[in-house]
Amino acid sequence: MKITLPTTYDEKYTEGLAEINSTASSSSPKIKEVYGSLQSSILASARPSKYLPSPDFNKIKTHIEELKSVGIEFSYLVNAPCLGNIEYSAEGRREIEELLQKLSDCGIERMVITIPYLMEIVREKFPHIEICASSICYISNIKMAKRFESLGVKRIIVDPDKNRNFKFLQKLSNSVNCDIEIIANHTCIHHCTYEFYHYNNTGHGSQKTYFMNEKPYNQYNLLSCTLKKLESPWEFLASPWIPPTDIDILRDVGIKWIKLAGRGSSSETLLKLADAYVNKRHSNDLISLLGWCHWNNFRKTADNQILPEMKIYLDSKRLNGFIMHFLKEYKCDDGCNSCSHCKVYAKKALSYDEKLLELYKKNLREKLNSLIEEKTNESLPKAKKHLKIIS
Repeated sequence: MKITLPTTYDEKYTEGLAEINSTASSSSPKIKEVYGSLQSSILASARPSKYLPSPDFNKIKTHIEELKSVGIEFSYLVNAPCLGNIEYSAEGRREIEELLQKLSDCGIERMVITIPYLMEIVREKFPHIEICASSICYISNIKMAKRFESLGVKRIIVDPDKNRNFKFLQKLSNSVNCDIEIIANHTCIHHCTYEFYHYNNTGHGSQKTYFMNEKPYNQYNLLSCTLKKLESPWEFLASPWIPPTDIDILRDVGIKWIKLAGRGSSSETLLKLADAYVNKRHSNDLISLLGWCHWNNFRKTADNQILPEMKIYLDSKRLNGFIMHFLKEYKCDDGCNSCSHCKVYAKKALSYDEKLLELYKKNLREKLNSLIEEKTNESLPKAKKHLKIIS
């Protein structure tokens, strides 16, 4: 198996990845790719720009050359699920193709794309660029996978809600010719109510053109799903992550690539994450490794007090057999009424300060109510002119 993870565009980060590869055993998966994007562009990525690195084209080109020198490739993200239909305007289409040409000139040979229309544009105009179907395509069945394959896709990042359905993953890998990739540290709630809307928001939060700046973005979705986890802590275990110690299961069902999420994280955090998955080991606390601690971003209360940091600890030593259960039985798409697997393991492996947890839940509810009840302070950016639609 091969590993792909975010880049920070830092030379020392590249050296750190190379060091992890060089010291890993021959049977370990290797870091073969990093991914990233411009901070903002007409081809947005599925993160708001304020959380992303800010490379220019020269930096991307130099970074690709540095990566190649240590045997690592680069994949450019075009994974926003919506561009506001500007791809159908003459001006938008022209700017898109100009950007694609600049990226190609930087040496980019692979793109992760969500929108089928963009896949076809890249396939026809830039046939040397390999296309990967984003996880935000939500490919969750074989018929859908084959249809994306017919668009020229060479790698499919599976809908993360299917991560633990190992029988499906085996059948999928046997049914298509393209490589299959799994986001191993996916920590969103399983079948999250907010996920589609959240990615639409984050995509527009990094979309910028010569006639329009990034659109407003707030934390409604992140607050909502974080609150759901705090209200039902067993959801931390129900999220479809696969720990480093169990990734051989993915190899055995035909998975070729493991993706590690974490754009916007520090080089130190990403190197620690990469080391854990390459060497199939981790520290005792899975939550700190996988990157779940969003509640600590919302410590400030309505009366300007600062809550103490809250530690929620998931003891990996008490998770023996947890993932293996899904090899034998998978009921996650049927709801949790007939299965208590995650709840049972949560009782013995999850620990936290219950009084502090109540304070955080109260604070998050107040923040959400404020967003819902009050008017936003931000104004929409105005287009400089009406766009001519391609007909």
